[in-house]
Amino acid sequence: MRLKVKVPGSCGELVQGIYRGEPILITCPIKKFSTVEVSDEFFCVEGLGEKSLLMLEKILDLLQVEKNFGIKLTSEIPKSKGMASSSADLAAVARAVANFSNKFLSTLILAEIAAQIEPTDGVFFDGVVAMNPVTGKLIKNICLQEKFSVAIFDFGGEIDTLNFNRRSDFKIFELETDLNFDLVEKSALANQKILYKPHLEDIINFAKNLGAVTVNVAHSGTVAGIFFHATDKFIDKKISEIQNRFDCIKFLTLTEVIGGGFYD
Repeated sequence: MRLKVKVPGSCGELVQGIYRGEPILITCPIKKFSTVEVSDEFFCVEGLGEKSLLMLEKILDLLQVEKNFGIKLTSEIPKSKGMASSSADLAAVARAVANFSNKFLSTLILAEIAAQIEPTDGVFFDGVVAMNPVTGKLIKNICLQEKFSVAIFDFGGEIDTLNFNRRSDFKIFELETDLNFDLVEKSALANQKILYKPHLEDIINFAKNLGAVTVNVAHSGTVAGIFFHATDKFIDKKISEIQNRFDCIKFLTLTEVIGGGFYD
């Protein structure tokens, strides 16, 4: 028997700050995945890092099952860029083991366990959500009114996301059920005091003049996302214009904003 579970990564966060006295982030799931395969046809453990191995240990203990299977993890999500690679890994490991063992594991419990290991991104919740990255608590479902393509650019370097996500000096925001794109940009610019990204305001203005919808950042990472309507036929040309204008960023990939959750 073989079983696979995929969990998406993210393009940073749409918003990160404080909401009603607690840390929040609004997820930004994208079409890039961590994939975990569990099988009784092999018994090796491949691709799991320290945090994923800890999640495996915790889930086996919680579900009270023995490890009579092999497990392999592969990922197309860049590491240490603020793209939720660890959160996707942890969630995919937990759900794959639970499904293989015919055990129920709620997403809320999984989120609590993931947050015990490190502050977590909620890419494993269905859709787009506001959640507490420190506790894993689900706060609010957020509605996106249309489909978006997102061009992801990297400012370079690597970030220890654990330290940044434990900060308490994020801006205080109010949240609506429908996503407020002005809030996305305000959150990105407010984060400049915490993790500076060169020429970010100029990049935002330039991109919006080209027809971009909004620009977000990884608040504890090195990437920014430039959002375009999915129907825009000139995205490739606009990406080239942005890259040619700003040598402080490097184009990584063009992808889609999707719903979070678990994929087979």
